[in-house]
Amino acid sequence: MTEQTDDGQLTIAVETEAGVFLRRIRPAAVLPTDADPGAAAEDATRFAAALWGLPDFVFQAAIRSTGSGVRELGDSIIIVGQAAAVVQVKARTSPSGNDAKERGWLDKRIDKAARQAAGTIRAFVTKPRVSLINERGTTVDVNGSSKTWVPVVVLDHPGLPGYTPVAMAVVLLRRDWEFLFEQLKSTHAVLEYLQRVHPQGPVPLGDEPLRYYQLAADDAAAEPSPIDQRLLRVGARRMSTPLLPQAPAGHDDRKHHVVLRTVLEDLAKCTVPENATTADMVDVLAAVDATPVGYRSDLGRDIVAWLHDVAQVDDGLKWQFRIVNGNDRVNLIFAAVSRHDEMAQALFGSYISLRHQQLLEAIPEQADALTVGVLLTPRRDGTRPWDTTMVATKGDQGFDPPYRAELEAIWGHPGGSPITM
Repeated sequence: MTEQTDDGQLTIAVETEAGVFLRRIRPAAVLPTDADPGAAAEDATRFAAALWGLPDFVFQAAIRSTGSGVRELGDSIIIVGQAAAVVQVKARTSPSGNDAKERGWLDKRIDKAARQAAGTIRAFVTKPRVSLINERGTTVDVNGSSKTWVPVVVLDHPGLPGYTPVAMAVVLLRRDWEFLFEQLKSTHAVLEYLQRVHPQGPVPLGDEPLRYYQLAADDAAAEPSPIDQRLLRVGARRMSTPLLPQAPAGHDDRKHHVVLRTVLEDLAKCTVPENATTADMVDVLAAVDATPVGYRSDLGRDIVAWLHDVAQVDDGLKWQFRIVNGNDRVNLIFAAVSRHDEMAQALFGSYISLRHQQLLEAIPEQADALTVGVLLTPRRDGTRPWDTTMVATKGDQGFDPPYRAELEAIWGHPGGSPITM
């Protein structure tokens, strides 16, 4: 059941096993009155994705040369890991109040936007490399043929009761686009949702939050998927959390939920290593953003506790480790250590390399898996709570037997217990 007030606020009632769940969806952000409505709606759409997701995954429209001039590819491009979306934004300057006219406007604009999105996807798939500028101002070379694309149409429109779009795209109001990002606070999670609902076809315009909560209720009632036992043998942690949270992500513990966002911002501002590209760095960010949203508060609490624990050590090195993910070609390892120096950096690199090789041997079908290690070290000067270091690796590590034995003697078998040296 849905109910909308005159100011655009939507109230949703969803029946779950625990009772009726109510959620109020705020109207879309107000656009500036001194700007072109179409451009302002496009800016607001990108801003919402950058604010609640990460600006590194939100790209401005690309310009492509054609025989008759230039062509703009998409109003916005969202890319996180292997998932990507072309977003076309259409704004209604002055709604007429006439249902027939509004239906005609929606039919034409949605059809045009869906065709534009499909054309942009074809351009990305057929062109080996496209240089895009993200909302952090970084130029990234994108291989569009390696991505899984979804076309999205965002409408700046008050909506029309009983209207269901006809389009091979996810069609939603700008209010609902902003809702998804504020609800999930993760670009990876939003694109995962869009790819999940795209095959289902459009719902009545304005009902995307209702579809979200129906799927969230289904997720909450579903039995946890079985974990690959091979992951447990190499230190991965079993997690059981619904894919789509019913309460906004971080609602349970905002203080600790934002820890991972802070870590992502730290990584986004790191200097690109000599042997890496900006695209590699964005892939690393995407791997960390793949941390399930329902687990982030718990992870944040663990990280804060780790930092307090290792900060008590004045001599030697004390480590805390956790493998929190191990699927979809991405392995994540979070760690904390009592101090950071060349020895700690070298040891951390060796730990990530060893665990990656063990994961590779345990699950050989994921030969192209990326393992990302994030190391936090407590600061003692009061300028900030921690320093962040990242190590990433792919492929066979090429250990010779003596070196492999040496690493295993240092690090032992995978697990989550503290290690003191």
